[in-house]
Amino acid sequence: MKPLCLAAVAVSAVFASSPEVSTRGECTAACSSVAKLYPEQLISPSSSAYAKAQESYWSEQQRSRDPACFFQPTSAEQVQAAIVHVKRAGCLFSIKGGGHSYNSRGSSIDGGFQFDLVNLNQVNIHQDRRSLIVGPGVRWGPLFKLLEGQGLIAVGGRDVGVGVPGFTFGGGLSNLASVRGWAADNLESFDIVLASGELVTANAKSNPDLFRAVRGGGGHNFGIVVSLTTKLYDYNGMWGGLRIHSQDTFDDLWDAYDTYIRRLPADGKAHLYVDFARQNGSVVGVTFMAYPEPVQDPPVFDSFRSIPSVVDTLRLANYSDLSDEQAKAIDSRGRRNAGWTQAIEFDIDLIKSVVDFWIKTTEDISKRVDAGLDFNIITPGMRNWAARNGTANAMGLEGPDEPLINIMLSMAWDDESLDREVLNTYRRLNEGIRKLAGDRYHRFKYMNYAHLEQDVIASYGEKNKRFLKQVAAKFDPDSIFQKLQPGGFKLDGLRRQNN
Repeated sequence: MKPLCLAAVAVSAVFASSPEVSTRGECTAACSSVAKLYPEQLISPSSSAYAKAQESYWSEQQRSRDPACFFQPTSAEQVQAAIVHVKRAGCLFSIKGGGHSYNSRGSSIDGGFQFDLVNLNQVNIHQDRRSLIVGPGVRWGPLFKLLEGQGLIAVGGRDVGVGVPGFTFGGGLSNLASVRGWAADNLESFDIVLASGELVTANAKSNPDLFRAVRGGGGHNFGIVVSLTTKLYDYNGMWGGLRIHSQDTFDDLWDAYDTYIRRLPADGKAHLYVDFARQNGSVVGVTFMAYPEPVQDPPVFDSFRSIPSVVDTLRLANYSDLSDEQAKAIDSRGRRNAGWTQAIEFDIDLIKSVVDFWIKTTEDISKRVDAGLDFNIITPGMRNWAARNGTANAMGLEGPDEPLINIMLSMAWDDESLDREVLNTYRRLNEGIRKLAGDRYHRFKYMNYAHLEQDVIASYGEKNKRFLKQVAAKFDPDSIFQKLQPGGFKLDGLRRQNN
């Protein structure tokens, strides 16, 4: 997940680079054409709703974009019609679900046509209570509360403000990850509008190649997803919370982390991530714990609970409560945000070295920005979940039954003049951590935490990259979603930042 905002320690995200800007004339024409069809759904810069739509984004870099118009469809048919007009005009466009991307162009655009799917917010629980149809405009917080009232839960975000689609298609690290795997692997089906305007369904039986590609490859690379069907599970509560530890307890924290990793396979349910942040000039460690059953003080966490802490919120709670707490702890909404992701094989001595290097490297810049570092466990079950269940995803994680550690570096700040310094610090951290890891470095880069300079698709391996490009060529033969939609991580290459 993203790091902590203990008073001001913030989370991750990705910031600005010079966006590709559409020719205003092309996009003015596209906006006008769509406005004639759906005047209630088209928001122009002169509308009072325009600023509200901009402010719905999480990071300042996305809020500062000025599209030619926002289009907020209420049906799949409206999306179908709009994409045809946008394509015909040759207008650059972007697609926004929850708008929680860290990247300046993740789901926003300057001068282009902005698909804003906020009103595609349907939620329908199937009669058998085993699956859920949800629209791309839904965020996890309200959805969790609705499901909890029904005694159900889905594999969703650890932050109530995160949107359903981007989280899911990027993989999706959840508080239920140990027992249920990636969110992407719990997806059963989705409906997607192609560049041709055709609406197709993808699942294990219908368009299975597209179904696999989007799960990890990102929906934005293939079309505009207008509904998702995901698995539901019975639910009767959880246990969890956070603990904050001072730096003089870090040796105990390392021992506890090592013990937890070794106990986790026998437990098979617990979820943990460890965050490091600076608070009032000191470095603190934060452990976020979650257990998917209402079990008081699960034994798998005993090694952590024995460490002295300055804050302890562990209790029986709902998933929505834990996600709300995590969102508040890492809140940097409306600020400039940036993040970077890496993966390593689990080695407690290597993790200690990474933390020491991060403390040293961020010592100066942390006087001007809020910096965070966190470690998420990719369990053996998560690596091989899809393959074992006969539905491969696109992330290329299959491998030994050994855990990986996903590293997330994050910074949040307010002064745009610091953008260059932040980026250069990330580059030093990235290079240094890679050198420290040596042959324990893993190529995987988690899309939802990645920086625009990182080639996420290539990190899935050459075989998976080739597969994704073949699927894109089949369903988008004119490469509309690669050429006219500059946002997100594209199938063919990374983009170096200029600031």
